Amino acid sequence: MSLRRGFLVVSIGLAASTVAATTAASATVITSVKVGGSPSRPVFTITGKGLSVPAPSPKGSPSNTQGCPLKIKGKAGHDYGTQFYVDAFATGTGEDKQLYSAGRYRPTLNENDCIGLTVLSHTPTRVTFTFGSAYSQYRSQYRTLLNGDLIEVVLKGAKFGLVVHYG
Repeated sequence: MSLRRGFLVVSIGLAASTVAATTAASATVITSVKVGGSPSRPVFTITGKGLSVPAPSPKGSPSNTQGCPLKIKGKAGHDYGTQFYVDAFATGTGEDKQLYSAGRYRPTLNENDCIGLTVLSHTPTRVTFTFGSAYSQYRSQYRTLLNGDLIEVVLKGAKFGLVVHYG
């Protein structure tokens, strides 16, 4: 919750809907994130420099593991430890809560997000990805990402926050 509140304060303080950041320890720089597709299948495009997709962590699918007891059908995608994930917060409908951290795996907290990330393409300046099939298969447990919701995309220490607007 404190991360989210800090994120909101930064966004409002800049009077903008996006916030870009790069860590000194990372050569990865995110200059923009666009959300396309639809609420039922969002497609994310990261642009920047020094972009690369980390190795999955854990190596296999999140399906039917200790942290994710769901048996995912289709392309489950992968979790990437704390190197590549999407934090999603419901704000577009006034719910004001964290939805999920798709792609994140934190074993010391017994956290393995069932919504993996499926990379569609990647170059050193662009990474395009979508959510794994748990996002649509288990709709009763995972609300769709709507216009007005907040997300923060993290890739190898670089972070970029924005308000979702499909298009």
